[in-house]
Formats: sequence, structure tokens, C-alpha cells
Amino acid sequence: MVITSMKQTFFLLGVAITLANSPAACGQSSDPKVGDRPPPLKLNALLQAPDEAKASWDALKGKVVVLEFWATWCGPCVAAISHLNELAEQFKDRPVQFIAITDEDEKIIDPFLKKKPMQAWVGLDTDKSMFKDYGIKGIPHTVVVDKNGKIAAIIHPTRLTGQILQEVLAGKKPALAQSTEEGAWSISAGEVPYESDRAKPSLFQVLIRPSSADAQNHIGMSSGNGSLTISGSSVFNVLSSCYGISPVRILTNCILPAGPFDFVVKTPSKDDNVARNWLRQAVETTFGLGAKRQTNQMDVFLLSVAKPDADGLAPTVSNGGSSSSSGPGRIQAINAAIESLAVDLENRLGKPVIDETGLTNHYDFELKWKDEGDKHSKSGVLVRAIREQLGLELKAAKRPVEVLVVDRVAK
Repeated sequence: MVITSMKQTFFLLGVAITLANSPAACGQSSDPKVGDRPPPLKLNALLQAPDEAKASWDALKGKVVVLEFWATWCGPCVAAISHLNELAEQFKDRPVQFIAITDEDEKIIDPFLKKKPMQAWVGLDTDKSMFKDYGIKGIPHTVVVDKNGKIAAIIHPTRLTGQILQEVLAGKKPALAQSTEEGAWSISAGEVPYESDRAKPSLFQVLIRPSSADAQNHIGMSSGNGSLTISGSSVFNVLSSCYGISPVRILTNCILPAGPFDFVVKTPSKDDNVARNWLRQAVETTFGLGAKRQTNQMDVFLLSVAKPDADGLAPTVSNGGSSSSSGPGRIQAINAAIESLAVDLENRLGKPVIDETGLTNHYDFELKWKDEGDKHSKSGVLVRAIREQLGLELKAAKRPVEVLVVDRVAK
């Protein structure tokens, strides 16, 4: 599953999007913890609430409150909306209030809500004061506050269940109360996963180590300000990241080391290319690898327009950064270029996808298909879904393609 954001020069594989320059990520504030009193609700505006409604802890006393930090440009946030709507419907007759908090302006939120309804009050934190007070490292980020006004859970929204809310309503301590501390997806660029001693952060470091057992379930990548962290990744996927090339276009003439591994690079530079260059050198030196680029004639798919102005390929309603999320049988994107769709399709189809659509706008879309059967049948279903839902065509062809050839070299 791949998630990308260009909002704040961050890229994450897995579950969420890290805000690399957030106050918490920079170590400027202490994050609220389970059992703490939550910081005040300092919203600039409240949408979709009754006229008499007030967003304050005094006014909400006696209710369980679900705070969801999100943004329209965040693919994982948008993907979680349907799940949160289901929970809101399930608990509509119980003392549970959902409040979705974003730092975007009302002119962005209004058209988005017309297209993607949310069963929640929508709070506008346009001065980012709540994002700062709650130490938000990444979104989506969910904080559950119990009826006594204490934080009962800090969790990814898709892991919030009806059972957890039932337990909070009953005054019990829910399982997975602070799952954000358990997964590597909450790491920031240049931060070592599962490293508790951060009293004296390094000024420069390059680290490669085997991942812990827990990290294998939390594959993630965070980059920004000349540093990066990749956790729970294979050497093959790291080669794709540090060389900036699709895995489909990597040819290996040797057996790569078994993983997964954690990779951390922290530099004083503000240029992310510096971190990637150090990572490339470290990977090659550590594992005795060499790589060169060359052009090969390959089987490819050509992506073209079959039906202009297809309903499923809508011009974006966001003026923020680009974001996409994907999983089995699903690709969802906000403010994305067709090029990003081609990259995702390439990884799924196992062949290079060449964008010949000529489309230069950015789009919001959600593509779904049945991810069943063998590789050939899955490809056929995906090709049909692309045509029927997005009005785009994938046709087999042969083209010269730049590839990366990886070999063993003497240490």
C-alpha cells in the first residue's frame, strides 16, 4: 500500500502521512498521552453543528468525544471517512460526538463536504493551534476523550472500532489505547524507529539494522529536510527509493539479503537528495552491491484516454498537496496527476506503464475492482475497471525503458 503527499515534502508507505515540519516532529512540544486532560478545543469555526453547539470541554462534559485530525488532500484521511461515518451512525443515539479537525479554510472544506459527506462536526483550526497543542506528527490521527474529560485512546481511525467506543462509554480502559506509539508509521524523518533514548539527538547519522519483530508489521517511510527514515523494508524496495526508480524497472543479477531492515539517514542539509545519496552509498557498501542504469526493450502498457470527461476522473476540489492511498482492489487519490496513477498501476501490473494520455490537470478519483484470481485475470479486471470507471485505456506494447541493473561487487 502506497501513500504519498507533496503537502510538506513527506512520503510514507503504509498507514498515514507524517507532517515532517510539525512542532511535534521537530521536538518543540510534548504530545498528550492516554490518561491526560486534553488541550482546549480552540477552533476558529465549527461547521455542520447545531446553532447552539459549543466546542468546549465544559459543553461536551458527559460525552465521549472522538477528535479526528485530517485534511482533504490526505488520501488515508479520506479513505477513513466511510469507516468513521459508520461508527457515527452506530452511535448516533449514544452520548458520542465526532469532531473532524482540519487546518484548511472553509472555502476548501465546503465543496469537499458536498462531494464527500462526513457525519461529524467539522472544526476549522486555521491557525494550527490545536495541531500544535495536540502534538500532531501525522494524519489521520484520532484522539478519543472519555466522559470524564480524559484521553482514553490515541489511535489510527481505521483501528477505532465500535467495541473500543463501547468500552470507553462503559468507563473501561480500551485495548490499543495508544497505538500510535506502537507502530513505526509515527516516526519522523531522521528518527530511529523504536528508539526511546532521544535526549541527545545526533547531528549526522547513517544507520542500517535488522528490523525488530514488531516493525515487520509497520512498513513506513518518512523524509524531509535532508533526512529520512525507512522501517521494516526489504533491500529491494530501498533500492527503489534511493535510486528513484520503480521496482518493476529494477533487474537483479544476484540474490539480495533477506530482510526486513530499518534505514535511517540524518544530515544537516535541507536537501532530500543529500539523504538519498548517503542512503544509496550505505546500502551498496553494507550489502556489497553495485548498480548501473541502461535502456532495455521491454513489454509495457500504454495508458491513453478512451473516454474524455469520464465521471470517475473528476477535476480536483483541493488546492493543497497531492495524496494517494491504495490497497487490494482499491486506489484512491486526491489532487493527483495521472503520472501518479501510472506509477501505482505499474507496480500492480508488474510491467512499466507509459503515460500517453496528455492529461496535465490534477484529479480526484476512486478506483475499485475485484482483486481475485490469478495474475492474468487480476490484470484483465483492473484494465476493465480503468476503462469503465476512469475512461482510460491500457494497451500492451513494446518500448525502450530505462532500467536499473543490480549486481554483487567485491567488498
